[in-house]
Amino acid sequence: MHMSRASRRAVLGGAVATAAGIAASGTSTAARRPAGRFAGKVVLITGGTSGIGEAAARAFAAAGARVAFSGRRTALGHEVQRTIRAARGEATYLEADVREPASVQNFVDTAVRQYGRLDIAFNNAGVQVGSVADWEEGLATNARGQFLSMKYELPHLIASGGGHIISNSAAAQELVRTAAAEYAVQGVRVNTILAGAVPAAVAAAAVLGLAGDEFSYLTGATIP
Repeated sequence: MHMSRASRRAVLGGAVATAAGIAASGTSTAARRPAGRFAGKVVLITGGTSGIGEAAARAFAAAGARVAFSGRRTALGHEVQRTIRAARGEATYLEADVREPASVQNFVDTAVRQYGRLDIAFNNAGVQVGSVADWEEGLATNARGQFLSMKYELPHLIASGGGHIISNSAAAQELVRTAAAEYAVQGVRVNTILAGAVPAAVAAAAVLGLAGDEFSYLTGATIP
């Protein structure tokens, strides 16, 4: 992760033209979503098959957003999708592994093709690091996964006229500050939450609050 600011910007922003083409050609699915504070918004969530990610997916859908969420556990993903749709929300599960560039790009691009745009991205996928044996897995998911997610989300957010990235990773705080500074002029906010040992529903409420218009001035911040 030791890259210059210019290098990070070049890598993160390398697919803007591709994103614009996808947004122009995308078609939205028929929605059953209710009206709500996020009506008309498209939200992307990594690590959305359980815990905070699942709670956020349910909450955004209940608030009217169209939600695309990823995870490696397909059975859980399809069950979360089913229950959100049963509650008249709009959500789509797409299998993805944030450690793999092609997998992340496919997830983001497929979601944008389906829903036509991207407004909010909650990069929640992460693992607990409790031992030396967990170190490599932690770096691959909690740091590299955050970088790859931003890389493929930013062009679509810019193509949509701006938006918001929320990271749930202490390992990505410097990346968040760099992206916040570089992409503010293009209308993109980037912030971090440090969820800690709080109930998933509480953390999801914080994410929705941070994503709302009330905090449209806030970028580059870490919220414990």
